Amino acid sequence: MSLLTWRGGRSLKVQGKKWENLVAKPPTIRVSGGTAKGRKLSRPDVYLRPMMGKVKEALFSILREYNVLREDATCLDTFSGCGSVGIEALSQGVGRAVFVDYSKAACKVIEENLEHCGFEERATVLCSTAQSVYDAPGDALKRVRRQSFDLVTITPPYEEVDYSDLLARVVRSESLLADGAVVVVEYPVELGSLPGRIGGRLVGMRNRKYGRTMLAVYALNPPPELDPRPGEFGELRTDYLEAASE
Repeated sequence: MSLLTWRGGRSLKVQGKKWENLVAKPPTIRVSGGTAKGRKLSRPDVYLRPMMGKVKEALFSILREYNVLREDATCLDTFSGCGSVGIEALSQGVGRAVFVDYSKAACKVIEENLEHCGFEERATVLCSTAQSVYDAPGDALKRVRRQSFDLVTITPPYEEVDYSDLLARVVRSESLLADGAVVVVEYPVELGSLPGRIGGRLVGMRNRKYGRTMLAVYALNPPPELDPRPGEFGELRTDYLEAASE
């Protein structure tokens, strides 16, 4: 088991449980900015742990620095849930987006949310595991004209994934990341810190804490003028180096 396999926290709800079986009520999810600002997004009738509004706003403020919110850019939103992050990218200027989620119920809701926001012509929804897309984007994304991405978001259910495995798959892929691509990872503070460099290709740009949520922003071989900050992250981990080189 990798050092960064989530082992579960007692206060975390389990993704997939019906909201009616939980004490808390599902939070309202809205588009934070851009052309669809304020639009309310639907969600499947299960607990999804979507990115909090304040975290999403902070993330897109950071992304504006890296020129990925542009018309000719393409976003890959993995572990999409209701599509909140990818829809935010479309609203704030990204030209196209691909949404990946293994749940058929989630994929159906993503399609409804895209139509509600007027983005259905700029998006593709794929019911698949994120891992299969990372491993072979050419095979998994046959319906998509472009199979390399300028922005990749990884926002998984904390307790069900191995972060070192996910990031190693992304780094190993020869075609997934376009030149200058930005990779965003949301992870729990209980994990400690992700490393500042991964596989010799991804360099840490920002690593920020918002309550119990951490946001790691990486770039593919960034130029010095983008101000890489690997020092905001943890030490370079051998498990990432080994996984990325296999």
